[in-house]
Amino acid sequence: MRRKPSPRPRRPGAGREGALFAAVWVAGAAFLAAVPSMARQFSSLLAGATALAAACVAVLLVRHRARRLTRSLERSSARRRGLEQALRDRATRDPVTGLASRAMLTALLHDIGPGLSVVLLDLDGFKEINDELGHQAGDALLVQVAQRLRAALPDADVLARPGDDEFAAVWRGPAPSDAAERALAALRAAFPLAGRTVHLTGSAGVVVADGQRTSEEILRDADLALEAAKDGGKDRTVRFETGLRTAADRHRELAAGLRRALREGEFELHYQPVVRLSDGRVTAVEALLRWHPPGGEAIPPGVFVPVAEAIGLIVPLGWWVLAQACAQAREWHERSGISVTVNVAAHQLREPDFVERVRAALAAGGLPPTALVLEVTESALVADTESTARLDVLRADGVRVAIDDFGTGYSSLAYLVHLPVDVLKIDRTFIATSVDTTLMRAILQLAGGLSLQTVAEGVETEEQAATLRALGCEHAQGYLFSRPVPPDALEPLLSGRLELGAARAR
Repeated sequence: MRRKPSPRPRRPGAGREGALFAAVWVAGAAFLAAVPSMARQFSSLLAGATALAAACVAVLLVRHRARRLTRSLERSSARRRGLEQALRDRATRDPVTGLASRAMLTALLHDIGPGLSVVLLDLDGFKEINDELGHQAGDALLVQVAQRLRAALPDADVLARPGDDEFAAVWRGPAPSDAAERALAALRAAFPLAGRTVHLTGSAGVVVADGQRTSEEILRDADLALEAAKDGGKDRTVRFETGLRTAADRHRELAAGLRRALREGEFELHYQPVVRLSDGRVTAVEALLRWHPPGGEAIPPGVFVPVAEAIGLIVPLGWWVLAQACAQAREWHERSGISVTVNVAAHQLREPDFVERVRAALAAGGLPPTALVLEVTESALVADTESTARLDVLRADGVRVAIDDFGTGYSSLAYLVHLPVDVLKIDRTFIATSVDTTLMRAILQLAGGLSLQTVAEGVETEEQAATLRALGCEHAQGYLFSRPVPPDALEPLLSGRLELGAARAR
């Protein structure tokens, strides 16, 4: 039960004090009025007393207003102090979990100085849970995560939530060797959430500030280690090394160079022939993107393509490749019936106007749809039914579809039956040293049953080519026949048969 507070003693107000003076004055005036002789004798005294009483009342009124103003100012000051404290709490504390905010974490890192350790942790799978169950459930999950981290890391000097689903633990000296693993282990048990049971894991980056460094530099290095942990498969810990910073700097340089290259036209296409094994004739060419920055070394696609995907340039690059390939292949098709194969990224395939853009590229280049083969990966087709529907529309126009690197993805007969596919490009891993005849024969039989054309990739020896021919593989491409070459160097290869080992002579 709450006790009723005692009433505060009331101060005498100006009204009561003024009434007292008025009563005294009225009584005196009445007395003098009753005794005329005294009224004449004390009339001047009465006038003075009246003036004095009026002055006293005025002073009392001023004092009363001053007291009221003082109390109002005190209340305003208290409210202001409360508001300032609330703002300080909001700036230094995460409103969801109660942990330190990013601003407070940054300030503490600066104050602690060299020798501190930081574990930066990110939740794997939080976005999916948040999208499915809503932000309220997501906040409840973050609260549970904070509770588990408090229990798992009681020795940490600071626990913070610097970002959406990021958490940080700070030690003033070296962190315990098992600290990051304790944090990750605490997350692996199921979480009760919104009447359901959900699971998630975490990835962690660990950094030790071994010198006088800024808060931003420490958090940047921790984030680089965290990204390496996520790229390495998630649910794991990576300790920061200077090589991660070097790789990040290189990534930024490549990103800036790619934007410049696309803007200033530094890219070009090379073409690798696809050869019919029965007679050595070139029936198609695959367009391959090349980048040779002015005044620098050529940069391999395996280096710059992942960066283009990461920074969102893979789609505009893909449209550039398609437009160039359609324009350059028109003459080859008209003269020799050559088709051109163009790789399509998964992000590009998901574009709503994909069909219209492909049709526009064909029309602008003057290439008939039957001369174009769009090469996609198995995972891109299986993961997105809308993408397969778009490819079906183009196949109705005459465009063919090839699955690239077949055998490294889902490789299921059920998928092949339903996917919009015309060509199987068999991955080079099946013939890396020698042809795996058992698997190759099974793939070729599968393709034959589905009326799919087959192309073996990465053929480099005459023995490989002979074995593939004997097994019934129709086409092949690889260094045995030709390396990817510029358009002007391709012309001689299209005019006749390619002899085995022709590429070695170049």
